[in-house]
Amino acid sequence: MVVGVLALAAFGALAFPALASPPEPTPVPDTSVPSNVTPMMDRLAAPPTVVNPSQADLGAQLFWQHCQPCHGDQGQGLTGEWRAQYPPEHQNCWKSGCHGDRPYANGFTLPHLVPALLGPATLGHFATVADLYTFMSQVMPFQAPGSLKPAEYWAITAFLLRGHGLPAAGLPLADLTAARGISLAALAAPAAEPVAAVPPVVAVAVTVAAAFALGSLGRLVWRRSRPHG
Repeated sequence: MVVGVLALAAFGALAFPALASPPEPTPVPDTSVPSNVTPMMDRLAAPPTVVNPSQADLGAQLFWQHCQPCHGDQGQGLTGEWRAQYPPEHQNCWKSGCHGDRPYANGFTLPHLVPALLGPATLGHFATVADLYTFMSQVMPFQAPGSLKPAEYWAITAFLLRGHGLPAAGLPLADLTAARGISLAALAAPAAEPVAAVPPVVAVAVTVAAAFALGSLGRLVWRRSRPHG
């Protein structure tokens, strides 16, 4: 009987490896930085000012002050390429004494992934501009959620919309009612290619073959384990 159980378990592990695989390990941040990146101090500098700044121009300044350190100068996220622009002693943001599990005094721990805000499919999970504004105004900046003024959150929102090439017809942004009318559906990721369904005949054949294999294995185990006399 024990031999039979072990044999069936082994067969199940071979036939259905997903059921026998161990759980996924907890992800860890990639602390490496590219060795071929030349730091450029102007990438850390504030964006240039303009004489008559638009709402998005004001948002660019606010983004640099409150968002860029983690989300990157191009909204690319906390990538290794972006961290390479920092002094070497500050490039590993997750080390102890920086923003790791043991941050500096009155500091904070960064999540393992700081997402991109500009680029394909980066804001598509927000249905409308109102959803984007509401999220930012409630949970950002990460270390001080909701600490900016409403006008400042609207300015950063306008800056992000401009970065995605969305028309400025709805700008300047000032209230949620108008923002609900601006869809972000165009920023959603393209739909994945549909997976071809398994033809019914093939599915039945696979099921019959599996059942036959299990039955044969069971008979073999029973014959070997039965007493001989």
